[in-house]
Amino acid sequence: MTTTSFPVAEPPATTSQPSAVVQPQSLTASALSLSAPIRLGPFTLHLAFEGERFAGLGQVLFETTPLRSGQLPWLFYTESESGARFTRFTLRDVVRHQHDASIVFEAEGEWLPRIQEADAMGDARFRTRRVAPRKALFTWNLRQIQETIAGNAYMGLAMQLHVSSPGEPIHWVIEDTTWEIGGEAAGAVLIQQDTSTIDLEQTVAADSAFSTIEKFFTKGWGGAYPMDMMPRAAGASPLDFQTKGDLAITLFAERPSLTRARLEKFADENVIHYTDRAFFALTENAVAPERKLLVYRHPAPLQRHEWRNLWLDLFVEVRARITRPFGFEPEIPRPGTWSHLWDNDLHKLGPGWINELRDAIPNLARLGFRDVFTHGVWDSITSDPNPKEKGNICCPYQFTFAESFGGVAGMRVLTDTARAAGMELFQWFSFHLSKHAPVWKEHPDWVLREANGDPWDGNYGSLWSGRYRSGYGEWTQKITRDTCAEAKLDGIFWDSYQNLGVTCVDWSAPDKAPQAEEIWKFQGELQRLGIRHRPEITTIFGVSSVAMFGFEGDSFRRRLWADTVRNDDIFALMDCSPAYFTKGYPFTAQKISPEKYFWMCGHRVVSSMSSRPWVSIAPADPEHAAPPVPGGELAEEYARVNHMYNAAVERMHRLRLVEGGTHTLWLDAEDRSAVVWAFKTATVQHSGPARELGSGRTVTAAGTLAVSAGEVWTLG
Repeated sequence: MTTTSFPVAEPPATTSQPSAVVQPQSLTASALSLSAPIRLGPFTLHLAFEGERFAGLGQVLFETTPLRSGQLPWLFYTESESGARFTRFTLRDVVRHQHDASIVFEAEGEWLPRIQEADAMGDARFRTRRVAPRKALFTWNLRQIQETIAGNAYMGLAMQLHVSSPGEPIHWVIEDTTWEIGGEAAGAVLIQQDTSTIDLEQTVAADSAFSTIEKFFTKGWGGAYPMDMMPRAAGASPLDFQTKGDLAITLFAERPSLTRARLEKFADENVIHYTDRAFFALTENAVAPERKLLVYRHPAPLQRHEWRNLWLDLFVEVRARITRPFGFEPEIPRPGTWSHLWDNDLHKLGPGWINELRDAIPNLARLGFRDVFTHGVWDSITSDPNPKEKGNICCPYQFTFAESFGGVAGMRVLTDTARAAGMELFQWFSFHLSKHAPVWKEHPDWVLREANGDPWDGNYGSLWSGRYRSGYGEWTQKITRDTCAEAKLDGIFWDSYQNLGVTCVDWSAPDKAPQAEEIWKFQGELQRLGIRHRPEITTIFGVSSVAMFGFEGDSFRRRLWADTVRNDDIFALMDCSPAYFTKGYPFTAQKISPEKYFWMCGHRVVSSMSSRPWVSIAPADPEHAAPPVPGGELAEEYARVNHMYNAAVERMHRLRLVEGGTHTLWLDAEDRSAVVWAFKTATVQHSGPARELGSGRTVTAAGTLAVSAGEVWTLG
């Protein structure tokens, strides 16, 4: 990747004299020049006005192609803690240079009587109207950039907003716009690695309606829409991607911190809404995350596999840029099994629960599994002989192993057994504790508070999050490090990673700051200690392990598995480990068959398969109980896929999709053809030795290699 930043002039002074902005037909010569379109290389940005009021940016062109229609201006919105909202703007200056520009606009704060914080009655807190005018000065800096990513040249803009609001501190700002290549939404294709319900690759029609709001197809369990705007890199995609014709665009921030985002399309509008809400520490001089717009133009209309390969390269690049400041390296999924007991069954076995899992580990390794995930044996409501209320294994008091379930010594038996078999052990952790955890009585100031002052509980009622930027963060991080070291754990499954962790804002703190970056920094520290990560959400900080799909007839799900199969868009979940909402066991010939599991692994998407080796006791919940061995009666067929994946994954560096989707081609670290996963009969261009991993057959190809469905070939 190479980046070219053109020379940038000094930022403009913010003391420019007001300039009159009226309808174009009555503008003076000086005002007319102020409102003229901004031209930065191939980009033309039209300023939008509503009467004399500056409304934001209108149509944006790349060369002669519209990137957005301009029907709805591209603008910003924020509110101060003292009760002012800034939404009506007056243009003060436009400072233009060859490769950069700054738009300076002022907002006089309008009275906001009801702020976001709430009182003890649940009503919004009230702010009294003031005599003195309250103002904020916005400076929107744009600079032309050029980047080369995976050999493809992108022209772009880097964009950053500064807000000066003396006496009116703010701690968030909304950027609201629409993007539609060609000036209309119809015909666009979007790709999102997220935890929403839209297609992973969403084709847009003029009357399409969709949203990336977090949604469950059910009316139970607290409602169908838990979170309106999920955080970037923690539920929401770290980058937005759109393509149409010969163009592709992407938008992202390299340092998003906590930025909650949503895409939305309404059936009666031919535009696509993009909304980002960035949070930061309370300040009178705010600097929002810099966002980039990159545009790629292909010599001809992009074919499906070509735009998908563009997205794959962009995803890998943006992931690296976001994780790098925290010393975090991307993680690759490995075949794994979930193997744990819930409360009733755990109480039946006590410290002896480890025995059957310990005895099963050698066979799990024989079947090609490399990770085993377990859960439930913390000091918690489950281990408490006299709990104050009902709960379950997801309600820990602290992250130390309960002696009643074998303590740390029992866990080390499992980690030692796993390592001896070539496997690694993951344990469940979280950023929250039971609301009855003793630490909350010892340190009530460590409880994270919602905007209304209630403990932050994600609407669970039984769990409280801690203030990660307080002493709680230091305390829980030390316990986590010590416990991992004592038990020799290899990895962590982070429960409720987004809603009780990354999304949290410390509303009761003086600076009302988010805590996303503190979490990501800690993950980087743990990774350097040898601890891998499996967060329960779609994220780039570890292997995403979240229930995402359901099947026909399932009443509780996010996406429908059949849609992803039909659309052949599993590529967009590369490096994820999706799980499933379904009645019964998902790894069957009718649901996630060995053939579908093979297809997923060929895109480096590896679902963990649950197992229940505790045959000595009948399950308390037979309907949802897993078989003793992952895959049940089809265990050996899934194992065949595991072995091929394990043998090939070291050389699977860069994914290339091919026309027709007959196979995937993986390039190695030197960009040489290295591995082929065949889903249909196909011919692959190759000269030299090749080995089929399932059969062990070796051939020497002379220009082409014939492959058949179910085969994995290593090349060279």
